[in-house]
Amino acid sequence: MNLGQLELGATPRVAVAVRDGVPREDIDQALRDGADLVELRIDEFADGSPDAVLNEIARYAGVPILGTIRGAFERGGWKCSEAERAALYETILPQVDAIDIEVEADEINGDLVARAKELGKLVIASYHDFEATPAREVLEDTDARGRFLGADIVKVAAHCQSDEDLCTLAEYTLAHRDEGVIVIGMGESAMLSRVFFPALGSRITYTFLGEATAPGQLTLADTVGYLSAFYPTRRGTPAH
Repeated sequence: MNLGQLELGATPRVAVAVRDGVPREDIDQALRDGADLVELRIDEFADGSPDAVLNEIARYAGVPILGTIRGAFERGGWKCSEAERAALYETILPQVDAIDIEVEADEINGDLVARAKELGKLVIASYHDFEATPAREVLEDTDARGRFLGADIVKVAAHCQSDEDLCTLAEYTLAHRDEGVIVIGMGESAMLSRVFFPALGSRITYTFLGEATAPGQLTLADTVGYLSAFYPTRRGTPAH
């Protein structure tokens, strides 16, 4: 499974989430420091007009790009209609390597996933719960919906309040490791999920430049440092 030219699965991959206006030299430094791809959080851009977004994407030439326009119903920054969000996704699709669209975005995700597939783009179908970890049956239902959409990867990010919550997410990850999953526990007590869930099959772990985009994210230096320590395939990757 590839995100552009980047292979997913053989080694834990690190996505650095950014808003607009980050200097290109900072991105290049992040890549030298061990990031593998950039997640453009387009919903958080100061200027979300199509021309401005395309101009921003153009600054990342040669970098594996995941385009995300997170809806407000999953605490994203998108404030306009779903029709406008779908149109912006359509605009960026030819210019990015992958997109992230919510499993719950029933109004737009079906057509969007189909269009992404036509263009050969990888699709992540995501689900976020910032309050709690859903029961296993809810996770399985969410996973089935994401697969039915045609997503290459189902991403689940959920707030963990206990070791039991973390175990629920770990069990889900193991059950679907061969199908393509990204699983993240959010919150202070779940930080270790960002380092150790890749060993269970989670394909990408997320960090940030500037401000964190989710609770409990580790810095790039910490993320790369831990991964380099625990995963032989990443040894030699800079940790600072």
